[in-house]
Amino acid sequence: MKIKDVNSVCIIDIEGNPISKADIKKLKELFAKHTRSRRIGIDMVNVSFVDLDFLNFIKDFSEFNKISLFNLQNDVLLALFVLKYDRFVDIYMNKSDFEEAKHTVLYRRLKLVKAA
Repeated sequence: MKIKDVNSVCIIDIEGNPISKADIKKLKELFAKHTRSRRIGIDMVNVSFVDLDFLNFIKDFSEFNKISLFNLQNDVLLALFVLKYDRFVDIYMNKSDFEEAKHTVLYRRLKLVKAA
């Protein structure tokens, strides 16, 4: 895992797949240290699988600071959406969108209403 400070944001590059327990421990330490002081984004370009430990990390730390993810692969994006963990994170398509804080990915959960 590489950590880069760019302007007013911190970018964490997850290099391995899957995300290891050591990576999650480092993420917890980083988020505990930098909550509210700066925006932190996690580059998920090399991650094609997320496990329950990572999902729990997202849910736990979203109470203190909004976590941003970008460069997600389709399977991970779909898993976040289906499990409804997308409400705990801001999802961006790429690094530049995260740095500029625009163009978040939104999903609409529409329900069909039966005609009376």
